[in-house]
Amino acid sequence: MANIKEIAEFFLISVAWTLTLFSPIASSKLTGNGFIKLLTNVSIGSLAIALVINFISHDSLLSYALTLKMISLVALVATTLFHRDEKSLFMWILYTVIVVALGFHIILFSPIFMNAIFLFSSALLLGIILYSMVLGHWYLVVPKLSEKPLKISAIFLWIILGSKIALSLIATYKHFDFFEQQTTLGAGYAFNWMLLTMRLAFGYVVILGMSLFNWKLVSMRSIQSSTGILYAMTFFIFVGELVSNYIFFNFGLYI
Repeated sequence: MANIKEIAEFFLISVAWTLTLFSPIASSKLTGNGFIKLLTNVSIGSLAIALVINFISHDSLLSYALTLKMISLVALVATTLFHRDEKSLFMWILYTVIVVALGFHIILFSPIFMNAIFLFSSALLLGIILYSMVLGHWYLVVPKLSEKPLKISAIFLWIILGSKIALSLIATYKHFDFFEQQTTLGAGYAFNWMLLTMRLAFGYVVILGMSLFNWKLVSMRSIQSSTGILYAMTFFIFVGELVSNYIFFNFGLYI
């Protein structure tokens, strides 16, 4: 069975990677460098906790994963120290280093091609919602900011969510023996169905429904109401993806 350390570490790396990856959606010229620093500091916090987990679990100090974390952490600290309203070439280099290093770190969780695709999609779904929620709060700081970045984020969400749903439906169909009565696979019939129900309900159905309301609110420029929806979506996607990660790391299913 997968231990809590592996699931927690993947979750934390996903947060750090995606908040950096999606950061250019809202131009720092429009938001000011404070927004980039906010995203960067959250990423630093996530990586710092991941490093603590590494040290507590006595992972090798010479491991690829630890090296990638340290490289990313140094680049993130440099970003928060030197970023200005207009993104310089040096900042773009740091951005690329962080995205590549943490992206490769995600592959290290399972280098098999389809496994890596699933892990990337899981990280992206979590990240785009978390990014949107943080961006929504930033409108309190820059109230005249265009709603376009939130709309772009919503479109990215639908693309990622559609891909995830398709992948999960295919995996459920191919491994339906996992959910048949009297099955000895996984943790048993009832528990397997409970996990599947939680994953689909919290991670897909609720998120899809809320994303439609979010789009309408953003289109009306009701940003505070939209942020409230995104806050609730963040809670549900945390639950949905944690259940999904548990299923994947324990049973190898792409759900």
